[in-house]
Amino acid sequence: MTSSSMSSEPPFRCSVCRARQTLRETCRRCQADLRLVVHAHRRAAYVSTQLEKARQSGDRDRETILAAELRWLGQTR
Repeated sequence: MTSSSMSSEPPFRCSVCRARQTLRETCRRCQADLRLVVHAHRRAAYVSTQLEKARQSGDRDRETILAAELRWLGQTR
């Protein structure tokens, strides 16, 4: 992965210096390594999409697992 940002992702704050920026692997202000934060945000977006698909298809077991993962990632749905 590169440190370039993706324009489709919402802005967020650096967990170190609190600078508001797009989701990127390195903070634009303090140069903190944010790779784990980026990975968690992207994983949450993916899981959220999969959760919606599971709900639409009626797959309750998968829905339960995905909802639990979203809660673990700090996202509520």
